[in-house]
Amino acid sequence: MHTVFWGIGLAGLVVPREWRSWWWVFVPAAGYALQSAVVWAGAHTSLAGTNSYAWASELLPAALLAVACWRKRFSRPRGLAGMAVLMLATSWLLLSPLAERGRGLTSSSLSSCDHADYAAGARVFQEFSRDDHTGFLGQPEVTRVRSAEYFFDFWLRLNHFTPSALMAHHATVLGVDYFRLVSVLAAVLSVLNLPLVFFLARVAAGLRGGGAWAVVALRAVSPIALYAVYQGALGQLLAETGIALLTVTMFGALRAAAAGRALGRYGALLALALWLLAGSYNFILLVCLAPAGAWLLLQAWRRCEWRAAGRVLAWLAVAAVGCGVLFWGRFDGLIERFILFAQYNFGWPIPLLSPEGWLGLVSAPYLAAFVAPVRIALCLLVVAGLIWSCAARWRRQDGRALAPLALVLPVAVGWAWLAWQAQVRPTASYDAYKLISVFLPGLLAGVGAAFVPVGPGRLGRALLRGALLVVLGWNIYTVAGFGRIMAQPPRRLNREIVVLGDLERDARVHSVNVLVEDFWSRLWANALLLRLPQHFATHSYEGRLDGPLSGEWDLSDSLVRSVPLRAEDAISVNGRFHLERVGAPGVVRARFREGWFEEERVGDWRWRWMGRTASLHLRNDSGQAIRARVTLRGYAIAPRELTLTANGALLMRVPLGSKGVTFNCGVVRLPPGDTLLQLETAEPAVAPGGGDQRELSAAIEGIELTALP
Repeated sequence: MHTVFWGIGLAGLVVPREWRSWWWVFVPAAGYALQSAVVWAGAHTSLAGTNSYAWASELLPAALLAVACWRKRFSRPRGLAGMAVLMLATSWLLLSPLAERGRGLTSSSLSSCDHADYAAGARVFQEFSRDDHTGFLGQPEVTRVRSAEYFFDFWLRLNHFTPSALMAHHATVLGVDYFRLVSVLAAVLSVLNLPLVFFLARVAAGLRGGGAWAVVALRAVSPIALYAVYQGALGQLLAETGIALLTVTMFGALRAAAAGRALGRYGALLALALWLLAGSYNFILLVCLAPAGAWLLLQAWRRCEWRAAGRVLAWLAVAAVGCGVLFWGRFDGLIERFILFAQYNFGWPIPLLSPEGWLGLVSAPYLAAFVAPVRIALCLLVVAGLIWSCAARWRRQDGRALAPLALVLPVAVGWAWLAWQAQVRPTASYDAYKLISVFLPGLLAGVGAAFVPVGPGRLGRALLRGALLVVLGWNIYTVAGFGRIMAQPPRRLNREIVVLGDLERDARVHSVNVLVEDFWSRLWANALLLRLPQHFATHSYEGRLDGPLSGEWDLSDSLVRSVPLRAEDAISVNGRFHLERVGAPGVVRARFREGWFEEERVGDWRWRWMGRTASLHLRNDSGQAIRARVTLRGYAIAPRELTLTANGALLMRVPLGSKGVTFNCGVVRLPPGDTLLQLETAEPAVAPGGGDQRELSAAIEGIELTALP
């Protein structure tokens, strides 16, 4: 409702006259654009974030709404009631799994760690000014990304500005912690895209009535969209909004230009679309016109509407220049962004989605494809249906007969190139998924046209409707799979992590080395501790570079804990996170080396499996030898003996059973520098079965090194 409040007045003022009954379609996009533009302006002042100006900025949308009402810019809305019902149902579908356990509003993820990255940007824009270089924000040696030296500049120029800006503004006005908003904002962005999907199906693909509603229903339950929501892909969802708005505006503007009507308000809509894209996924600007541009050229060639096409392109150029002037930082960083793409492999491998996958026909929530024969058959049916639909419309001399091809073919060409790249670059499949997802409304409108009867008899219409129901049913079945996963999500921001923010107010802590091993937790620690200087042992993310560990305290969540001689040199945050003062008597740094699998958790219980052999690297930087008592807690996949050696010298043999037991493993002498602690079992490691192919021997629940005088 806050987004609607920000967009309703602006949408009423800029919607073209012929679309006056559809003003509500443009409200969400107008709200995003205006709200983020206000944060952009505030970020270029000395004001201390949205906390200092967000409430005052609420006067702007109120004034625009008053002007729109005074000028009588709102006609009776068409289709709004049905859309409202669908949006409410979709909201429940997306959010109910997250609320099932009753643990409160928080951020949850299928696997991505982008939530913490967006949250860090939200906190930057909510609490800090551009000139504030205190704490982490003032560390160019850690935060420099090409020409952006400071963390604040990085968010303005290179990272996804608009999602974090929206979070910051909403958090201030609604009085909600910024770190709670990522998942719910993702759901809101997805739901508020539905009106544009509906309108694009009408304007671009020429679908009416049930055809347009079928397309929007497919988008509402699309596994592609749900995957984005549950991965917290805020920039991607905003890019989908921008491309849908740009596409529908270009289609409408060409018709208006051919009829000799004024294009000023279309130009305003184009500017809103370009700003949304520049502020979220600015690199997508290079291909965002693929479907709309194809249609423009096609119509200019078929109907000799070159003059009309020229007028549309002229207004597009005006909109682009206007956005470039107002938001130059988002365009100026484009070249650097592509250099970063060439330098780093962003993303992770995602199954390639061929045409049947675009309709949501996947075999699992993680977008896995069907077995090859089924996949090929479904793909051929979808392609044949699209061609048949276009041919039938052509025979009936439908003016939009080739619109589905214009909406689908340019994107399909880009997808095919990325699919070819995926053979040598696994993360190219990630890029292919992103391409499909941001163009999803147009793809569904184009491919969905195959389900709309054009001239067949009663049997043909029944078969098409039956096929549509099957596709929708399968999408809903996949959505249920997502729900089961997200009711107990693989990654969740819980109070155990959130309390790290209290360290900012601890007078003992002035700087930290963030040695948190879990990627998700490490990024959240960074966001929660922005007022403290931070140093990283690993290159965690853009704007969080590795370097010298110059902090006063080591912050860790390792299963290996060092207990120094003096109590004041250690801080226990909770059962998971702990700090040790660097260089204090008895402090040892520990790192897991070869032979270990990833840490696993069930509630507060944590453990880490090893193979037959595994090693720990211990570092003593004190300049003198340390005596430490070694305590180990663990169990084995089957009863066996675990041998511990330190730099080749036997420490102890530990008899492990199938239940966790704590062992006192004696005293080890750690000379200055490095010590290798080796763990080994005489019995071979075995696979646990049930599809788990790992070779496991022992699970370590914790190792404690207690310094002795």
